[in-house]
Amino acid sequence: MKSIFIGDKSTSLEKWAKQGNLDVDMVRCILKSIEEPDETPYLLERITKDFRKVSRRSRSEIRSALLRVQIDCSINSNADPIKISKQLFIAQVLEKLLFGSNLLMGDEILVEERPVRKKGKKGK
Repeated sequence: MKSIFIGDKSTSLEKWAKQGNLDVDMVRCILKSIEEPDETPYLLERITKDFRKVSRRSRSEIRSALLRVQIDCSINSNADPIKISKQLFIAQVLEKLLFGSNLLMGDEILVEERPVRKKGKKGK
């Protein structure tokens, strides 16, 4: 799950956190919460408290990690259905809790829609 979370098979969690200007302990808590869903209630306060200190750019790294986990859980749902469904649920809950919405569930549009220009004469 770690390689899915950080999006790289060869990078360490610590290196990924450092590159993203993220607190390593917070990242470990998020990953532990996903890997061991039953531990989540004990980790939530720490995660939310530390997340408030994260910069906007770094927040996108965490959101991307949560999205990767959700996609992987959906793709591999037959491996261990109960564990995978718990991990998917935790990743969704964390995204909603930390970001206020869930991209994959359609709570928010990732790409802004641009207004359509009407063809016709200008100036009238």
